[in-house]
Amino acid sequence: MTSNSHHDGGLQAPQQRASCSKVVALLADYLEEQLPPARHAELTRHLETCSSCLAQLKTYRSTVSLLRSLREEDLPSDLRLMLSTFLNEHAVH
Repeated sequence: MTSNSHHDGGLQAPQQRASCSKVVALLADYLEEQLPPARHAELTRHLETCSSCLAQLKTYRSTVSLLRSLREEDLPSDLRLMLSTFLNEHAVH
């Protein structure tokens, strides 16, 4: 029997994949608690039932934690420049 559940090894219906892509796009705002309460609750419910998105959240959280633990001087100068340029181009004003 084939299932569309996220608990069946990753098989997802097209509608679920679209929902997951929206969740992944909002992970930064979710972790920084920048979402409206209703949207935050919606994502929390999704993460409780979707192992794929939960894995993405855990990876993102680990990456953010690692990056926050680095000191600026720990990064090669070319990487610092790339990151600075990227952040400046994508900053919300």
